[in-house]
Amino acid sequence: MSGLPGTLPELLREQAGKSPKSLLLLCNDLRLTYGEFEGEVRRVAHAFLRLGVKRGDKVALLLDNCPEFLFTVFAAAEIGAVFVPINTASSAEETGYVLGHSESSYLLTSQAFVPLVERIRESGPHLRRVISLQMDHRAECLSWDEFLRGASTDFTPNAVQPDDIASITYTSGTTDHPKGVMLTQYAYSFAPQKRAEALGWNETDRAFVMLPLFHVNALCHMAIAMMSVGGSILLTEKFSASHFWDQVREHNVTTSSLMRTIPNILLNLPERPDDARNSLRLAVALLPPEAHLRFEERFGVTVVGSYSLTEDLLSVIGLQDKTRRKLGSCGLPVAAEVHQVRILDERGADCAPGQLGEIAKQSPTVMKGYYKNSAATSEALRDGWLYTGDLGYLDDDGFLYFIDRKKDVIKRGDENISAEEVERVLNSHPLIAESAVIGVPDPIRQEEVKACIVLKPPATLETLPPEEIWAFCSQHLAAFKIPRYLEYRDSLPKTPSSKVQKGVLRGEAREQGPHVFDSVQAGKGK
Repeated sequence: MSGLPGTLPELLREQAGKSPKSLLLLCNDLRLTYGEFEGEVRRVAHAFLRLGVKRGDKVALLLDNCPEFLFTVFAAAEIGAVFVPINTASSAEETGYVLGHSESSYLLTSQAFVPLVERIRESGPHLRRVISLQMDHRAECLSWDEFLRGASTDFTPNAVQPDDIASITYTSGTTDHPKGVMLTQYAYSFAPQKRAEALGWNETDRAFVMLPLFHVNALCHMAIAMMSVGGSILLTEKFSASHFWDQVREHNVTTSSLMRTIPNILLNLPERPDDARNSLRLAVALLPPEAHLRFEERFGVTVVGSYSLTEDLLSVIGLQDKTRRKLGSCGLPVAAEVHQVRILDERGADCAPGQLGEIAKQSPTVMKGYYKNSAATSEALRDGWLYTGDLGYLDDDGFLYFIDRKKDVIKRGDENISAEEVERVLNSHPLIAESAVIGVPDPIRQEEVKACIVLKPPATLETLPPEEIWAFCSQHLAAFKIPRYLEYRDSLPKTPSSKVQKGVLRGEAREQGPHVFDSVQAGKGK
């Protein structure tokens, strides 16, 4: 580990010092070298100091992908502030919770989200200033241009240490509200470098970052990882199936993280004779073996599996060597000298190879804990190990296989959804007696959200139609959490536990009855 930068400012300074004129960022018409990027970061850091941001203050980001997101992450790290990324699909209620719980003092957003910020301003009692990328005097916003006016690159930043908290990132769990994961400067510096090393990236590579930067996958595993080796980044606001391969070819993209959903979308596109004629060399995506091979053959790209989570930024990565890799596996732990993965049974004992159990991790980049949640921290961090709540097994060679979640979490595309959170919202409706939310198979997104509901008499399907339930959910939940399927039932199965009940419901879900409604078919969903 010696010789590697231990903080985000050190990582950026090292690369800008090595290759100040090398291209770092492409976004729309913007082109920035490492030297220019470092200059922008320093200007933003100075502007924050002039605004009154102190060491340890929370700076929230409610933004779609843009250069300013990256500037702010590194600027906050430069002065010892803590950045708090917010999922842009969050409802007003969810956004207000994150702002309030994190005690964010400053918020960077864009014009598109200013109306939402106006509605929830009182939810963040600690919020002092709102900065909008565009001029907008609603919500008493300071524009980005006003914010930067007079800012300089010539100033002395606060000293930061590897063990300082760099971010609080909120992640869905099995409780009513998301938990704030506290990650250190060292986690954001060490883990990306080791991931880039494991993937064989270097200064000639170009990463396509189109997944949202408010997730650690895009920010840490792609953007910062590529910066750590001096490569370049193509940043777009979002993924576009119709433009993806044209963007890859136009900008000579060599690598990207596609997760699970995007490969399925791309495989469903009409085949073209030039599908395999592209610059993409390596894609990270955990796919079933058949889809894995089909994607590689059709598009001429090597695919590697991966396993990571917000609570620990060090990854498990698959092998590129096709003679040694194991399809369906997540791979082996990177930085194995300091990073261990175990499979534990319910007593906390190690499982034998091939035996299913809970995945536990130990590494120097494991979270410091959940912000203001000592109970959840104590449950997750035990005896120096992170208990992930995920189920899997190790084979005889130490390759990790992810199987399911121990927690009651639905994996829709690349988002984790707490079934209990959705049930809480449904059960708060005055005409719903009880509900059970489950994940059902989906060919594109892996799982879709289905809610089985029982109405309170004398309510009926006619007096409380699906459209009203979807509208009610939209007031309290992010769009991706709203159940796609609603099933009206006279009762829910009576079983010894909620887990058994949901197992029964998942089995029955294979047969869609007359009282199951699909929001997509109804034109109410995405």
